[in-house]
Amino acid sequence: MDIAEKTRLLAEMLEVDISEVKADKELESLSSWDSMAALSLIALLEEHFGRSDIDGTQIRHMKTVDDIFKVMER
Repeated sequence: MDIAEKTRLLAEMLEVDISEVKADKELESLSSWDSMAALSLIALLEEHFGRSDIDGTQIRHMKTVDDIFKVMER
């Protein structure tokens, strides 16, 4: 999956405009980033990237969109 598709998936999940999903964007600066978004991210990573090893602790350590992209690439 290319970066454009990953960006689109994140924008849809976060319910933000795709222009807000940039690698250096701080997750805390997104109005939709909350505990429900973190749970949705866990589901997205499992469904689209087969990452069943991601939990809340790992999500809490993610600070930027790029941190999410890196997990998608592994």
